[in-house]
Amino acid sequence: MLGRGVGEARRRVLLLVLLACFLIVSLVAFRRQEQIGNMIGDQGGSWPDAIVPQTKPGARPAQPSSEEQGGKSQQKTKTPLSGKKPVAPGPTFGDRSLSDAHLIDLRNETLGFEQVYVLNVPSRTDKSDAMRLSASLTGFNFEIIDGVNGKDVPPKALSGVFDQHEGTNGVIGCWRGHMNFAHTIIKNRHASALIMEDDADWDVDFRSQLESVALGTQTLLNTPGTTDPASPYGDGWDLIWLGHCGSQPVNGDFRRFLIKNDPTVTPPEHRVNFGNFPDMSMYDNSTRMMYFTKGSTCTYSYALSFHGAQKVLKWLSMDVYNKPVDFGLHDMCALKERGFKCLGVFPQIVADHKPAGGATKDSDIGAIAADESVRQNGFSYNIVRSTRLNVDLLIDGKRDQATSQWPEDTPELTGPVKFEFRKDPVDDTPD
Repeated sequence: MLGRGVGEARRRVLLLVLLACFLIVSLVAFRRQEQIGNMIGDQGGSWPDAIVPQTKPGARPAQPSSEEQGGKSQQKTKTPLSGKKPVAPGPTFGDRSLSDAHLIDLRNETLGFEQVYVLNVPSRTDKSDAMRLSASLTGFNFEIIDGVNGKDVPPKALSGVFDQHEGTNGVIGCWRGHMNFAHTIIKNRHASALIMEDDADWDVDFRSQLESVALGTQTLLNTPGTTDPASPYGDGWDLIWLGHCGSQPVNGDFRRFLIKNDPTVTPPEHRVNFGNFPDMSMYDNSTRMMYFTKGSTCTYSYALSFHGAQKVLKWLSMDVYNKPVDFGLHDMCALKERGFKCLGVFPQIVADHKPAGGATKDSDIGAIAADESVRQNGFSYNIVRSTRLNVDLLIDGKRDQATSQWPEDTPELTGPVKFEFRKDPVDDTPD
């Protein structure tokens, strides 16, 4: 009996020892896991994306318009800011201002859109080099969408029947390149994206201009001051036309957002457009205007929302349409096809650049410049302090010394940029 009692006691002691060992091992493992978690949390900002997924700035999904929502509000996901604040305040208009989240998005490398693209024919490395350098000097980045040779687009793939004449292949190639832009937005589920053609140019103060534009689009879209829309440019838009060669406000819509005392506004005598444009004679020469547009011509630069890209592919690719792509976008804005909502700015903030050298190399659409003349000096339409023409100063870090293309006609303005919203009837829209 005594032997059996001693054996039972030993077994109990052994079980208690094993249980204690298990608890000690578990506690050590738990503490180690907690230390690893804390280390990742502390170093997450510098760890590779594969280890700690990071949300891309500016990648917050855009919200559809109230019509597309069926009148119901939707929950939106915002980019985690981790307590970050913008370095400098943004523009304000009355009680309306851009939120910290929007300023951070606008100041990222995609300019507040989810992505920036440049349409570039692969063989034109000269143009892609110039775009890459210019973008780097003004603080943004982009991906390339390959331009298309119209000869490579079979007739069966066209949305309509194009009359065959000189330059038709260029028109077709341009159309397909812009359809590929809309296609890419949908494929990648971009909330919004900006496209630039590879001969585009912009002011050295491009980023400041875009902050004013964002304040204007939010105002025109009547974004409540207490609401933080998913996009810095507001919600419910389909297209924002930043670079064009002619633009018109919607007839009968008198809403105007005025950007006043703006030193980047092209002097009236140097504004060059090839289509209709607003009558600015009733405004000061340093005023830029934003409005709902019934369309523009030329596609130097514009932004599409996800829903806008869907509508573009339906109207200009699946439906029957056989005009140049800028005419197609213009018609979508004018006809409000499928509720297409377009915003415009004049004078434009993106235009085309003509570099020094042979004039025959300007365009890839057609034989627009057939002469053999050589341009001694480059120039850009409608851009005051051209990024391309100030490249040397920007490389040397002398942005404050960037010069105007027309110094004798560019006034020295004092004081801040100011804003005004009007909706009273005004006769500034050409027939």
